[in-house]
Amino acid sequence: MPRTATTVTDTLSSHLVPVQSFADGLSGPRFGIRSQKMAAGDRRLHRHDYFEILFFVASGAPQRIYLRDYLGRRGSIFFVSPMTPHQPRFGPDDVCYVIYFDLAFLHLELAGLNDSAPKTLARLPELAPFFFQQDIDYALTEAQVELLQSLCERMLQEQHEPRFCSQEVIRASLTLLLSEISQSYEADIRALMRKSPPLDGGGERHVQRALEFIERHLAEKLTLSQAAEAAAVSPNYLATLLRRETGQTFVELLTARRMDKACELLSYTRLRVSQIGDAVGFFDVDYFCRRFKKVMGCTPMEYRATHRLLQVGD
Repeated sequence: MPRTATTVTDTLSSHLVPVQSFADGLSGPRFGIRSQKMAAGDRRLHRHDYFEILFFVASGAPQRIYLRDYLGRRGSIFFVSPMTPHQPRFGPDDVCYVIYFDLAFLHLELAGLNDSAPKTLARLPELAPFFFQQDIDYALTEAQVELLQSLCERMLQEQHEPRFCSQEVIRASLTLLLSEISQSYEADIRALMRKSPPLDGGGERHVQRALEFIERHLAEKLTLSQAAEAAAVSPNYLATLLRRETGQTFVELLTARRMDKACELLSYTRLRVSQIGDAVGFFDVDYFCRRFKKVMGCTPMEYRATHRLLQVGD
């Protein structure tokens, strides 16, 4: 018998990547910066509800962010979007600045919103490094290392010894840091934005509703008609919108999201392959394995063997 969506949700709830925060107990727009020589070793796999930057000024260990491992060195900088699973790693000689912030810290009118989706990028281009972390390996020149280190030191000073306009100085320094990286990788960012442009106003609301419906019901059998009903449009119109706004059909979008989620569960949990198939809407494990191999080029177990990330304490 196939598992119900409720049972699948219950199964996954005990395997979620834990939410950890440097900002527990803080109220209002959050910001923090730390600088220290990190103790060597891997931190526990976790996620949090704010934006985070890791900037290495000495050495630089490899970092795991979502499903990718990135090489690190002096000048490496990593951008972690809210609720993205990641595992910071630090070598014995690493020196790193860690910065975290809410969108409302940069833009007070955005209180309560933490999002790096395309529609946000259209309004806030300085967030581009977060949006394209999976596509670009960011590395700074020596001149940029010196510039960003000076910005980080100024933010540290203003945080530890608050003065008149300290918040404004920090906000300006953080914006300059983000803008410096965005300009350095402008050609790459613009090319990626052309491939996946921000949703325009005409179909944005309907497409967003459809995507949210898919995300909420990933473990269920889904149809275009169901997504169209959730988006309050006709199936034919939704199909047209999806093709126009994303370049993909409903089935292509659904399959891509299911495979992405399956890869995440294979990497970060001990769930059986059959449980993972159930969790992403494939209730026949053999069909799930065939479909996964066709899309990913390997079986689920082969993928797990090369991507499995053991948490500290496993």
